Amino acid sequence: MTAPAVPTTPAVPGTDFTVVPGLFGADPLEYGRAVADVSAAGAELLHLDVMDGVFVPDVSFGLKAVGAIRAAFGGRLDAHLQVARPEAYLDGLAAAGVDLVTVHVEGTPHIGRVLRELERSGIAAGLALNPGTPLSAVEEVAHLVEQVVVMAVNPGTSDFLPYTVDKIRRLRADLDARGLGHIRIAADGGVTAERAAGLRAAGADRLVVASALFKDPAGVASALRSLGAAAAGAL
Repeated sequence: MTAPAVPTTPAVPGTDFTVVPGLFGADPLEYGRAVADVSAAGAELLHLDVMDGVFVPDVSFGLKAVGAIRAAFGGRLDAHLQVARPEAYLDGLAAAGVDLVTVHVEGTPHIGRVLRELERSGIAAGLALNPGTPLSAVEEVAHLVEQVVVMAVNPGTSDFLPYTVDKIRRLRADLDARGLGHIRIAADGGVTAERAAGLRAAGADRLVVASALFKDPAGVASALRSLGAAAAGAL
């Protein structure tokens, strides 16, 4: 399978590194403004945490909301399915116009089937791993995806787990050794400017930033620049 084209957002010029806004970190009463802010700041990829209240306690971004965000955002949308039975969401997400769907391997016993359905729909695929899930869970299917998301927190929490940095390092080494260096590794959860350099140095190509981005008093554009500059210190 040919690897999907992966655009770059020049948070760190000259690299494929990207700071990815996670919309769930914005004020729920200001989601529209938050989408406008990340668009104005030049973000090319927007991360949407689709939650069902089962896989994680919270509920967020139903299909109607995803469609509205699609209409308002000109870049790529990554729907991160923190749900049980992700199979049930694929047709709706395809109709809503998402570009990338990231599925937790813990959410389905049929991850290969889910990836096949995404391929048939023309949607790029990603895999996500909870902190306690071993890297071996994606070994057989990693070649089918655009990105692997390493959760640096337990889904539904904000407690950053330092041991996940080494997990990213081991994943990067394994993908490179297998000739899969084109696959992006995203760190998701508890990402801050203080942690950006360590995550980047470990091999993360994408940092999904939620609260640290939208709660920065300097604003979204300034926060994106700061995070990019912090990550650049790892190069």
